[in-house]
Amino acid sequence: MSRPLGGTVALVTGAGTRLGRAIAEGLGAAGADVAVHFHANRAGAEETASAIRVDGNRAEVFEADLTRAEAPAALARAVEAKLGPVGVLVNSASLLVHGAFEALSPETLERLWALNLRAPVLLTQAIVPGMRARGRGDVVNIVDLAGTSQVWKDAAAYQATRAALWHLTRSLALELAPQVRVNAVAPGLVLPPPSMPAASVEALVARIPQKRSIPPREIVEAVLFCLTGPRGVTGQLLTVDGGRSLSTS
Repeated sequence: MSRPLGGTVALVTGAGTRLGRAIAEGLGAAGADVAVHFHANRAGAEETASAIRVDGNRAEVFEADLTRAEAPAALARAVEAKLGPVGVLVNSASLLVHGAFEALSPETLERLWALNLRAPVLLTQAIVPGMRARGRGDVVNIVDLAGTSQVWKDAAAYQATRAALWHLTRSLALELAPQVRVNAVAPGLVLPPPSMPAASVEALVARIPQKRSIPPREIVEAVLFCLTGPRGVTGQLLTVDGGRSLSTS
C-alpha cells in the first residue's frame, strides 16, 4: 500500500470518535505518525492510537479542552515535544447545538465560538510558524454544508461558526502561501447520530441525489487528496455530500 505521508507528523483534533477517528486512522494508514487529540473520550482515543500503531506508525493521545483559550498552544507544544514537528493539522473537533435562535444563551454561544472557530485559529497560529520555517505544511479544516452552501433551522450560531471557519480557510491560504496550504472538506450526511430515528435518516437520504449517506472512508479520501494531491490546490473547499448541496428539496 502506498504511504505518501511517511515521515510526517499529523495532528487531528477530535480524533477519539466518529469522523475525527476515521480521519486519524486514515492518515496513519497513509504513513503518518498521528497525534490523536481528545477531550472526553479517552477510551476512543486509545483505540484510535492502537489501530494506527498496527501499521507500524507512532501514535500518541493528547487530552485538551480546546474551549479554553490557553489549550491550543499547550496542545501544540505537547505534540511537538513528543512526536516532533507537525506537518499536517486537521481541525476536526466541533460542537453542534440545536435550538431556537431566541433561546440561544451567551454561554452556548461562547462554547460554540470557542471550539468551532477560536480553537482552530489558535492551534493553527501555534503550529504554522514551524511549518513556514521548514518550508512546507498543510492545514485541513473540516467544515459543514451548513456553513458553506445550505442553511438549516434551529442551528444559527453553529452555522455561523462553520461559515467563519470556511472563510478563515480562504484567508489563511492567501496569507500563509507559499509554504503552507490551507483547504477545507465539507462532509454531507456521515455517521448519523445513533439517537436519530431510522425514519428521519431515511427521509434525509431520500433528499440526497445519490440516495445514500457518505461512508467515512470517502471523507478520509478527500482529506488525503488535500494533502497528497496537486500542490497547487489551496484555499479550496471539497464537498463530499452525494449531491446534497445541489438539492433544493
